[in-house]
Amino acid sequence: MSNNFIAALVPAYNEEQNIEPVLTVLKEASILDKVLVIDDGSIDNTADIVKKHGFEVLQLDKNQGKGAAMEAGLKKIEDADIYIFIDADLVGLSIKHIEDMITPLIEDKELSMTLGKFVGGRKSTDWAQKIAPQISGQRAIKSNLAKALPSLKDQGFGVEITISRFAKKNGFKNQEIILKNITQVMKEEKQGFSRGFGNRLKMYGHIAKSLLKPPK
Repeated sequence: MSNNFIAALVPAYNEEQNIEPVLTVLKEASILDKVLVIDDGSIDNTADIVKKHGFEVLQLDKNQGKGAAMEAGLKKIEDADIYIFIDADLVGLSIKHIEDMITPLIEDKELSMTLGKFVGGRKSTDWAQKIAPQISGQRAIKSNLAKALPSLKDQGFGVEITISRFAKKNGFKNQEIILKNITQVMKEEKQGFSRGFGNRLKMYGHIAKSLLKPPK
């Protein structure tokens, strides 16, 4: 389709129950040249499952947060022309979703980022992304934006907000892409209601902190 080197980066933390369907789709996506899973200090079998599917896994020594995992992935693969970030807990991911996020970057030289927005998955995730589409973990970026980004290491779950605000402030053109019939596993489903809800509040805290900081 193009001469671009395209890498998928998948940050993952304790996703042994959810990551296999995502890996299956990534394996079949011919548009991708490289897939790297960044295991953010998981204590389950996430890394073993990734290796079983034949993908490279970058294992961090301890859980450092999503921003640190994404930054580690970008540093590991420095020569990609386009990076696509994919959450490890997606439900309903298809090859078309991946192509829909990448193709506009190939076709439009002025475009630096596409941002995926869930529609028709389920109400909870659709609603969240309708209210704040910039929190989406599904996005593709060109190397010019990737290389210009400030450090993501300490951003935690606010990392997507940080990227979106940086791109807007610094004039990087972006485009919203509708991702139909896709959702993701909620924290309460993974971890039980009490722990999951607590971690959801922690995530919202990271997002609020990122929103309160002046964009770089």
